Amino acid sequence: MTARRPYAKEATTMTGAQRIPLAEHVADAVALLAASRRGEVVALDGQAVGRVAAGQQRALVDVPGHDNSQMDGYAVASADLPSAAGVPVTLPLGGTIAAGDGPGRLASGTARPIMTGAAIPEGADHVVPVEESEAGSFHPAIGAGTGADTGAAPGTVTLTPQSTAAGRFVRARGSDTHHGDTILRSGQVLTPARIAHLAACGLSDVEVEAPLRVIVLSTGSEVAADGAEREGAGLPDGAVYDANGPGLAAALTAAGAEVVHRGAVPDDATALVTRLRAQVAEHDADLIVTSGGVSAGAFEVVRHAAAGDGVTMAFPSVAMQPGGPQGIGTLHLPDRRVPWLAFPGNPVSALLSCELIARPALGAPPRRRLHLPVQLEGEESSPPQLAQYRRARVLPSGRVRLVAGASSHLIGGLAAADALAIIPVGTEVVRDGDILETLLIPGGER
Repeated sequence: MTARRPYAKEATTMTGAQRIPLAEHVADAVALLAASRRGEVVALDGQAVGRVAAGQQRALVDVPGHDNSQMDGYAVASADLPSAAGVPVTLPLGGTIAAGDGPGRLASGTARPIMTGAAIPEGADHVVPVEESEAGSFHPAIGAGTGADTGAAPGTVTLTPQSTAAGRFVRARGSDTHHGDTILRSGQVLTPARIAHLAACGLSDVEVEAPLRVIVLSTGSEVAADGAEREGAGLPDGAVYDANGPGLAAALTAAGAEVVHRGAVPDDATALVTRLRAQVAEHDADLIVTSGGVSAGAFEVVRHAAAGDGVTMAFPSVAMQPGGPQGIGTLHLPDRRVPWLAFPGNPVSALLSCELIARPALGAPPRRRLHLPVQLEGEESSPPQLAQYRRARVLPSGRVRLVAGASSHLIGGLAAADALAIIPVGTEVVRDGDILETLLIPGGER
């Protein structure tokens, strides 16, 4: 399955007024990856935490599965209690009901000791807490299931209920969840509480999104090869360490993908395509993600690769900053076409592209968004034809403060951020106190 936007054989580009909204490009990426996404079944255990549901699940049983006691106390029929609260009543004792016991019946005019979580016997509709008995606690013999001597007549208990209403301290069957209720929906994250709920409802496993196998390549002859000497010693003039490869691999992993290969290639279109074909074949990859080579320079290697055989790509200009230049398409193999998302080469542009485009295309759950007042010392300008995503931090005051500048090379600012403040299209100036939609992301100083 290919994206909605038709990919011409020749590389195409959109400039100036032809910029497309980010939402439209995201829809193309979602469509491109749709055929590659698949489900797998996992057990409801610790390994399931954080996985994304691939389908709907319904409860197999009622929860609770039977009326049960909310308290340690005495199961009684409300009809056998005094009409007024606080009036003592002495009742004969029946057998003790522990959690896990069959409930049996309650003989009319009697009380049965019952433990928290134990099934309410037929004929009972009220639990008097043990604290409202004459002794204020169970007789030692209660635990042995032999009845009790509370100081009244042998085998009786004197109760002073503070309420006589039916249903008191009784957890009704199905009061949490009914058999057949929808308890999980596609796209929801499996949290510890959801896993516990699924297990309580009778499930032992669940279908989740299987991780897509991804190849990550950084392009550019300036990018130092893996293993290049660190801390600046021996790095050739003009060379840079690869920030995009590790960053994108981490971001894709956090979005639920499995990165099966990461590397760097020079500005050589033939070498790029050859490397991709080899790695896709070796790792049976579902997706290619590259950084760099999609802009308007003379050495745009992804664009050059798209002009040759075996690659179909479009290069839309998306109305966002950073990250406007994008590439989207497929690498052709004899038996299939492998989706390819090509991001800009500046580190912030690459990571924001992954956050805003690859993450939803992979089916990862959406980030939380808030509308917060911005804290500024002066005015901030923004290109009105673009939506600007500014690195930011949410303050304890409930305001959001911009971090570093707008430039796409300032990766330190993104590392210190825990939010993206979105300056919308049509805005030329932002002032202190303006309300901005704010996308919460993991990270920042702690």
